[in-house]
Amino acid sequence: MANEVTVVNEWGQGYTLDMLRDKKVIEKLDPEELHDLAYAVKSLKTPIKNVEEVVKAKLDEGVEIKGIAYTEYSKKSIVSDDEKYKKALVKKYGWGALDFKSLTQLKKLFGDEVENDLEQIIIHDTQHRVKYE
Repeated sequence: MANEVTVVNEWGQGYTLDMLRDKKVIEKLDPEELHDLAYAVKSLKTPIKNVEEVVKAKLDEGVEIKGIAYTEYSKKSIVSDDEKYKKALVKKYGWGALDFKSLTQLKKLFGDEVENDLEQIIIHDTQHRVKYE
């Protein structure tokens, strides 16, 4: 590809994105080459972060960017430090109800009814994520 993005280290050695995507290619580099590449890639972290922040800011302002848009992501989590509801869960479902990581795990263990019991302590959170088409 004639216009492919290439990371060039301080010695002029170029690494194409295809090379960087292939872990086997990177594993074959000798320690000195890996050192030089690592420093070249590290120097890109701040510029990449700057671009991502500006993209998000433009999307927040309503600017349309071809092929890039926000997508909404909904997440439910449970307030885990409410003693009243902990006691109610233990009474109804047993001690196993307190050993959970997510609402999905509780639903697998106890069925959909548990979601109704937890509705008052479920936190609904919506986030925007940038989607590249």
